[in-house]
Amino acid sequence: MRRDTDTQPNCERWMWIELIGFDNRRPDYNVQVFLDNCGFIPDGLSFLLTPPDFVHTHAGLGREVVFPPDYCSYGGKPYNAERERQAWTNHQFKGLVETLQAHGVKVYFSMFNSFVSHIDGKLYRSPWCDRNPALAEFTRDGVAAGCINPLKRFPDGRYYEDVFAEKLSAVMRDYAFDGYHAADGYSCPRQPIWIADYSDDMVAQFVDMMGVELPFKIEGGATSPAETKARADHIWNHHRHPWCEFYARRFESFFTKVCRAMHDLGRQVSYNNAWTRDPFEAYYRYGVDYRRIARAGVDRFFVETVGAGVSIGAESGFRADLRSELNFMLANIKACLPRMPLLCLNGTGDTTESWDLLNHAPAVSEREIYTLGHMFVQDEVGFHHASSGPFVCLADGINGPQWKWLRKNWVVGYECRPQRVLGATMLWSEAALDKEFDDYLPHRLLTRQKIAGELQERGAPLQVVVNSKHLAATRGCLLVPRPELLPASELQAVLDYAHGPVMLIGRQAVDLPPADLAFAEGPGPQQLACRVYHANVPLSQPTLTPVAQSDLPAAMPDPPNYLYGMYFRAVSKTFMQACADLLIEFTPTPRLLGEVTALRVLAIEAEGGAVRLLVGNEDYIYVLARLDMRQEVREVRIASHYPGRPIHPDGRFINVQVPPRGMIVLDVIAKGPRKNNLAV
Repeated sequence: MRRDTDTQPNCERWMWIELIGFDNRRPDYNVQVFLDNCGFIPDGLSFLLTPPDFVHTHAGLGREVVFPPDYCSYGGKPYNAERERQAWTNHQFKGLVETLQAHGVKVYFSMFNSFVSHIDGKLYRSPWCDRNPALAEFTRDGVAAGCINPLKRFPDGRYYEDVFAEKLSAVMRDYAFDGYHAADGYSCPRQPIWIADYSDDMVAQFVDMMGVELPFKIEGGATSPAETKARADHIWNHHRHPWCEFYARRFESFFTKVCRAMHDLGRQVSYNNAWTRDPFEAYYRYGVDYRRIARAGVDRFFVETVGAGVSIGAESGFRADLRSELNFMLANIKACLPRMPLLCLNGTGDTTESWDLLNHAPAVSEREIYTLGHMFVQDEVGFHHASSGPFVCLADGINGPQWKWLRKNWVVGYECRPQRVLGATMLWSEAALDKEFDDYLPHRLLTRQKIAGELQERGAPLQVVVNSKHLAATRGCLLVPRPELLPASELQAVLDYAHGPVMLIGRQAVDLPPADLAFAEGPGPQQLACRVYHANVPLSQPTLTPVAQSDLPAAMPDPPNYLYGMYFRAVSKTFMQACADLLIEFTPTPRLLGEVTALRVLAIEAEGGAVRLLVGNEDYIYVLARLDMRQEVREVRIASHYPGRPIHPDGRFINVQVPPRGMIVLDVIAKGPRKNNLAV
């Protein structure tokens, strides 16, 4: 049975768009046509204006001026699927903002910190940024990065953030925006902080704030690329944690001032998280503490869940797959900031960056929406979606049928919450976050997020995270990654957990009580070990291919950007697969039958007792799934677009074909009077 799902979803819907998405030749700037094409009124819309000069050079609206090309489209691109780039004026933009607001759309704007573009075959540089070279960001090799560093100071000692907040307030008043959207280079550094910025100003601020002593002079002290690199090496190698903490404090200061200025005007601030990173890696790699950002007053996060795009090589053909990792990035941020609305970046396409999910990989996009909508956090009240809805990126050039397809996907992704977990629940601890940095440097073991992502990638039924403060509300199997990072009281609560099996995955050289089952990926004390307590099934030692322990190399590389993972000790694939297989055995999740290693199953029991079933396919061909629901099935309702014909259960079994790299979503209803007992 298929049901109509093109209705209002149980979520917010936001858009990131360029001016090229509208038409300044129309009396209403084509707003009505745009909204009719979308088929809904978005809760909010953020204009991407690319360079920071939109704020820097704002001089009021008394005189009409023509915008430069890179305000009018991202990077000044000449056209999109709908129209040629148009020359917009400040007065026209003001009119567009007013027209959208009259339709009930909240209007924000965003900029990047980069100021160099190639427009119509020619190099374009921001005159304002070139006139203020003290604000430029430089790499550890002394190379200008083509962007400004918003944490720096002008030569007269004024902080850029003070000037920026004042100019931003003027822009807000004049255009009557509803809020400011801090994006790339403003929400966090454009480059990892092991690379930049080690200029005189940043190092002087660092010394003053953190009280460290350096063996070299600062002002004028690094006059060559070799000297700049030596300075960077010393700070990163000998003062790494203070350097990260310095950046975290500076970004808190930046956003405290920006949020205060916006809130004084009755406006809000939205924030892109740090280049797809979870709370730990955001701090280590980009010097951002999400808790400080929330404390500064940011009103919502736009979370860079870009796994689908990365998996098809959207970043210049780079081969990587971050999907499972980013699922837990999202859930862990929500566990860390439970009251912060998180909007998932719903990648659709970007002609400037040359990728198009809707046309080139729609099945991958559909699967991402379904999965992210079915990541949850739990507290004493119940289960909550980890995200509040999608943030479409980018929203121009999408046709009517594609919008209808997206609307249905959002409904399916956000229409139900668990009444009961049929998989395992991951424990998240804030106290462990505070210990993770100092533990990572000497041991280089997989982080908590990486462990959860690796397990989900291998088929473990994981889609729920609980903050340690709410452990008492949890039922069923519990996964505790890196238990050695927990404070004694939290570890004891885990060991005393009496509502299901407990799996601990952490460093082998940790003193823990005897377990029902224990195995390690190798004999060394610094290798990962799995310990199982309160098992409810017979246990046997898994067959592993151990990884030999080796000393850490003298030089461990740090990643150049978000596409590259951090350096970790080698992990045995058979060890992680054994852990994933055990989590399947410990949970009432439906079982896949036969040798179908490409399939993945996530399942929750929704309101009314139906089992919401997500079946994903990693292969590039259709794969037939035979599922044992572990109870007689009365009816199967199809929530997803595919399959296109009814599914007839075979007793307790369901047979269905899963599309290449895609996902099907089914609601399965049991036979008989026993609700809440399917898949036990």
